[in-house]
Amino acid sequence: MTTAAIAPAHGGVVDVPARQTAGRHAAAYRSLFERLDAAAVVDLGLHVLEANQRFVRDLAGQRDPVGRNLLDFLHRGGHANLRRQFVRLIQGKRDRVVERVVGLGADDRLVPGTLTAVAVHDHGPMVSTLVVTLRWDESSDAAPGNERRRILTELDARILEGVAAGMPTVKLAVQLYLSKQGVEYHVGTMLKKFKVPNRASLVSRAYSAGVLSPGEWPPKVSPEFIK
Repeated sequence: MTTAAIAPAHGGVVDVPARQTAGRHAAAYRSLFERLDAAAVVDLGLHVLEANQRFVRDLAGQRDPVGRNLLDFLHRGGHANLRRQFVRLIQGKRDRVVERVVGLGADDRLVPGTLTAVAVHDHGPMVSTLVVTLRWDESSDAAPGNERRRILTELDARILEGVAAGMPTVKLAVQLYLSKQGVEYHVGTMLKKFKVPNRASLVSRAYSAGVLSPGEWPPKVSPEFIK
């Protein structure tokens, strides 16, 4: 059986069959990497070492992603949780990370999707790098997060926060000096804007699009979405 052995006594020449095998493996890896959803290889500090064409197209645009932190391309509302999950992955406390995220599109749009990360072990038990893939929601082209960011009035934002917190309409109306019908009108307007049928779907869509900041309680609308 031919192995990829190096023979220093003969000038460090690698066996030709082994070199050909390594070349085929490298080509197969490159082909697979490019066929993935938006994907990047990052170091343990989350700095991008390599990114495929879709990652560059969707998130980097004209900017070279290599050397930048992965989190630069994701909405900051999920940064704290992602850092915790990546630390657990590197420490071997979980075999992968799967989290909902919102990508910061190259065209200044927000794209909701799912991040998956796995650890790579080059030699031994120590983690050397992480492979991260980002699969965007199929409906993201129509999602409100793909519109320009400032999509809510200040009043809409306060009402959305109240709805997300489970606040009754009457209490919300008193707090915002509105009538019950006024609150219902603004909720109805947001249902149409977010293209959802009810309040529960409104809150879910707002979180998935990054309008409501993940991990915050009481719920808070991110300032960049307020006109």
